[in-house]
Amino acid sequence: MSLEDLRADVERVDQEIIRLIDERVRLAEDIFEAKRALGAGIEDKNQEILVMKRALDMATELGLDPGAIKEIFATLIRMSLEKQHELLGDNNLP
Repeated sequence: MSLEDLRADVERVDQEIIRLIDERVRLAEDIFEAKRALGAGIEDKNQEILVMKRALDMATELGLDPGAIKEIFATLIRMSLEKQHELLGDNNLP
């Protein structure tokens, strides 16, 4: 494969990552609705710990840098929480 082909593959993977992040944020909207129906709060530290553990376990299995994966998943969790707070109306001006 040529360098250009490899870069095109990286671009394709990057686009898929962005699509998956979008899907994850959209799922956060559904999770917000489910939490609201249950009367549950937005923050769920036990779930955050579980998500992080799954990510770090998979990173270890694949030989990826767990520190980098931890940063990525901390960002993903933050994005989900921010979306849920946005849906709740937090930080919105009247």
